[in-house]
Amino acid sequence: MAGETGPITVSRAIAMVIAGLFALALFNVLEIMISTLTTFRRRRGLYFWSMVIATLGTLLHAITGFLRYFALAPNFPMCVLICIGWWAMVTGQSVVLYSRLHLVTSHANYPRFVLYMIIFNAFAMHIPTTVLFLGSNHGLDYLIAPFNIYERIQLMVFSVQETIISALYIWETLTTLRPILMLKGERGQRVVISVILINAIAILLDVALLATEFTNNFSIQTSLKPLAYSLKLKMEFTVLNSLVAVINTNPSTIQEIQQSHTEDFHIQPRWSADNTPPIMSSTDSDIFDHRRRSLKPQPDRQDSRTSDYPMLSVKSAVS
Repeated sequence: MAGETGPITVSRAIAMVIAGLFALALFNVLEIMISTLTTFRRRRGLYFWSMVIATLGTLLHAITGFLRYFALAPNFPMCVLICIGWWAMVTGQSVVLYSRLHLVTSHANYPRFVLYMIIFNAFAMHIPTTVLFLGSNHGLDYLIAPFNIYERIQLMVFSVQETIISALYIWETLTTLRPILMLKGERGQRVVISVILINAIAILLDVALLATEFTNNFSIQTSLKPLAYSLKLKMEFTVLNSLVAVINTNPSTIQEIQQSHTEDFHIQPRWSADNTPPIMSSTDSDIFDHRRRSLKPQPDRQDSRTSDYPMLSVKSAVS
């Protein structure tokens, strides 16, 4: 059996690979859930609940898939739970990306298009696949062939959907968001690289799922899927939180943090427009204060900001 209609019959090596994939997915899911519950101070909003639903869906899909493949639980009840977890895992992960898409784009049409795409694909792909899968596992053998065809179709459609969303993140980060993040210093540059790299990895994970499906490795594909989605969810959770933190941080705050790590003192010829004095180390500040106290005040000085350095008193040569 390949796994479409019940428990699998495979070699011990393949069984160990499948069990290992499920185990890694469960480990990632537990880590994501702990991070989610400890990171969010206000547990509300689309971002938080989509993270929770996608994480729990991946957990449910992995556990029930493992129990079904190795005949550790009744087949049909596990099929029902697998479908519920699959809905939450796949569509939930896309909703996570949608919930933060407005941070990287200034075009209102892009998030709207992504939302419509997610809703349409959820009904057009989930419902027929669920009906065919449950029917195939309920004794309707004539649904097995249509299920195998539609299984590949839905996998391609969801892969294209997630590729489109990832491509939007990459494009908007390189065009719209990059000039803004460049003002944030090195931290902003790291976020730009992270957003591009993580979305590229997400696309490669979708390619891996398609490769296992079209090489007739259904059991491997369905075992790899929870791991792939848990990895994507874990990476996206990290980079999206970094993106939010950098965008909400004042550029001057980041510059002050970076300047606090250097002890070099550079004399500025003039103060800045906001009358902020130059930053000095403790040693240079003591030397400057000592020299300033040794100088006599100049009563005829009109504006202290028009001079670059304190004026020295000069005795008049006129008797």
